[in-house]
Amino acid sequence: MKISICIPQYNRIDYLLKSLEMIGSQTYKTIEVIVSDDCSTDDTEQKIKQLQPGYKYPLIYYRNQQNIGYDANYRKCIELATGDYAMVIGNDDSINMHDSMEYLAHFLEENNYPEIGFCNFVEDSNRELVISRANATGVVGTGYQVALKNYSCFSFVGGLIYKTSAFNQFNTSKHDGSIYAQMYLGCLMIASGCRLFSIERPLVVKDLKGDEKLRKSYRDVIAKSWKNYRKVDGGIPSVIHVLISAFRDAGVLTQEIIYKIFRRIYTITYPHWVIDYRSNGAFPEAVGLVSGLKPTRNQNYRLLNSLNQARIFSYYVVYSSLGLTVPVFIYRKMKYKLYKFFKKHG
Repeated sequence: MKISICIPQYNRIDYLLKSLEMIGSQTYKTIEVIVSDDCSTDDTEQKIKQLQPGYKYPLIYYRNQQNIGYDANYRKCIELATGDYAMVIGNDDSINMHDSMEYLAHFLEENNYPEIGFCNFVEDSNRELVISRANATGVVGTGYQVALKNYSCFSFVGGLIYKTSAFNQFNTSKHDGSIYAQMYLGCLMIASGCRLFSIERPLVVKDLKGDEKLRKSYRDVIAKSWKNYRKVDGGIPSVIHVLISAFRDAGVLTQEIIYKIFRRIYTITYPHWVIDYRSNGAFPEAVGLVSGLKPTRNQNYRLLNSLNQARIFSYYVVYSSLGLTVPVFIYRKMKYKLYKFFKKHG
């Protein structure tokens, strides 16, 4: 079995070189590495071409003729894969532990080659703390209920794994530009019959240490003073839109599914970000999110019937209040436990 490690690249070549060095320590032999370069303005092309001749694995470098944006380049790096499976990592992520790809290949063989999945990961700054989006190792299942319960696991691209033949069947540019194309594709595939799997072992290491000036974070742009206050939505309406689109395109969309999408967003995702902004000293941004995510501002809110609209609006009022008042220290102490709880029971 060949595994393609696929990396959508744009600048920050030093992170990518460190990642490639770490990948080179893998014990599994049948690997190829794909780098899809979205017209980097640094010396990515020169550095990769210098590395290619002596690299341990086949290193395929492709440079887009023009900048096509993150979503399209994400898909492009998988399209270039010739492996049986494609595993995606960011250009500042890498593979954790020397035998991770060997472990993955064995898992896939033992579980009858499922079509799509994800693994847990660690951050380079603290490899002892496992970020748990997978609660178990095995095949989770298929169908819209599985997709609905696990869609948030596709928000971070590092460690998303596709059977390439299945990916090619569902690959589409429909939601390029949304920044959540991978979430749309994941839900579409699972709701259409692809089997989802999860791996507890942290196969990926996230946010490699390096020159932090090269790494941009949402924390760098959120409003921490009232002079910078504005209404914001945090991309959450886009999440709702791609989810509804995925279930519609899978032919399973119902009023119940639309309601469950809104309910989960407004009772889990939304209050999390309100408190997260506060925890980063950005109370004006938290208030801006409360204003920007009033349900009536969302075009998909009209898809709900009157009763469900009233329910969602009541959730918005209650969780806005909680998000703005819950002590930050409680949030910091409980957020990982809450995530695991909602992941299991949500």
